[in-house]
Amino acid sequence: MAADEPGLRIDTAHSFAGFSVRAAWVKRIDGRFAHIEGVVRPEAGQAWLLEVRVASGSVLMGRESHEDWARSADFFDAARHPWIEFRAAGLSKTLLQEGGAIEGVLSLRGISRPVRFELLPTECARPGVECPVQARGEVDRSQFGMTARRVFVSDKVKLSFDIRLREPAA
Repeated sequence: MAADEPGLRIDTAHSFAGFSVRAAWVKRIDGRFAHIEGVVRPEAGQAWLLEVRVASGSVLMGRESHEDWARSADFFDAARHPWIEFRAAGLSKTLLQEGGAIEGVLSLRGISRPVRFELLPTECARPGVECPVQARGEVDRSQFGMTARRVFVSDKVKLSFDIRLREPAA
């Protein structure tokens, strides 16, 4: 994503991506990423294209042992796959304001798969600029080659994005 691309850039200081998994089928383990970047840019007509990149090695979980595990080849494999990427086309302002399903492609550990997230309704005239755009979804980690510790860690991974946008400097 070049700095001179048209559109709105993700405000990295005010946006975040997170995840949660169940361990031992009881305890929920949460994490978030310290680095998220991307752009929302116009397509033909009134549609928008969203591209999000999350640095997989920037995971924060509150415990160093959990963070080391999440970065390892057992989970995100950050050394070999430093970016988690999501791309969705055809977004409308109405969808961003009212919420609803958003379909796109998630690339994780070098594997790209179609996924569906749910956009939450916003309460502002300019979603992303005046208030965050929030998306929630769930993926099966085994579909992305994350098969280690299946006895102790659930296959379902819940993902969340809270995205703020910044307008280009005049």
